[in-house]
Amino acid sequence: MLTKYRQYCKLVTMKNIKNYSIKAVALETGLTMFVIRAWEKRYNAVVPKRTETNRRIYSSEDVEKLKLLYKATQKGRSIRNIANLSLEDLQEIVTPNQEDLNNSKEPKAGTGTNDLDEQLNLLMKAIEELDSERFEKELNNASINFSKPQMLELIIIPLMKRIGNCWADGTLRVVHEHMVSVIVSSFLLNLKETYKIPNNAPKIIFSTPLGQLHELGALVAGAAAASVGWKVIYLGKNLPSTELIAASEKLNVKCIGLSLVYPPSDPDLKRELSKLKSLSSKVKIFAGGRSAITYSDVLKDLNAKITINLNDFKRELQELTYV
Repeated sequence: MLTKYRQYCKLVTMKNIKNYSIKAVALETGLTMFVIRAWEKRYNAVVPKRTETNRRIYSSEDVEKLKLLYKATQKGRSIRNIANLSLEDLQEIVTPNQEDLNNSKEPKAGTGTNDLDEQLNLLMKAIEELDSERFEKELNNASINFSKPQMLELIIIPLMKRIGNCWADGTLRVVHEHMVSVIVSSFLLNLKETYKIPNNAPKIIFSTPLGQLHELGALVAGAAAASVGWKVIYLGKNLPSTELIAASEKLNVKCIGLSLVYPPSDPDLKRELSKLKSLSSKVKIFAGGRSAITYSDVLKDLNAKITINLNDFKRELQELTYV
């Protein structure tokens, strides 16, 4: 009788254990499937079971550990140092202490400055040599060791600045920028899709105005907006103001985000931007990019907000979420 009772308890317990596919784990944790596989392969962070067809199956405990690991990396811990910690140890790391409560600064990278510089140098070396395969590999390597906010703040944005400076002084050619744009665009769009956005989330359009062909800034801002719960609609580059207005009305968006990079102080672009005066006064315009400040006069007429710092931009969006 006791044996049958134990078997019953074991059966009930097994039925209550939920199994997850890797796609479900990605949605549940906010990690990309690539990072989940990399943490498993490189650091044995979790060891999922396999089906008869060799598909990964994750337990509830695996999902909980991945959630804690993700939170810990956001607090600045390196995955290589915490991958094999217990759930209890990880929980202790992510539980806010008094220092955390008193410190409102953004989390710092999980590796040192030298490691960060080395990562950026490796990416730049691949770009200079037009080695797209190596560049994509190094970008994915960085995503393993850095959280999503850190990837934007510490890798993507500094990399874009380096590329922009090299392009301006002639060190890099247009072909280098095009190679980077294709790979980073795909990376950022995939990153945006990993965030869970509720159906009633406020909407924001991102684009570059007519004549502005550099779109990476808009994609970075889009990923940042998604990270704070906004539904991001990316409409591509070189879009006329009339199309932006039509899209904002059709989609009932709350904000429009514009990236202004090159050329600066273009009279044609000023005239194009001024057409946005026909935009509903309920739609807030944000403008960023290295040339945004050179259009401050026309942007002021549009009551647009120039945002240079990504953290400031995210804070502005958070304040607008429920307005």
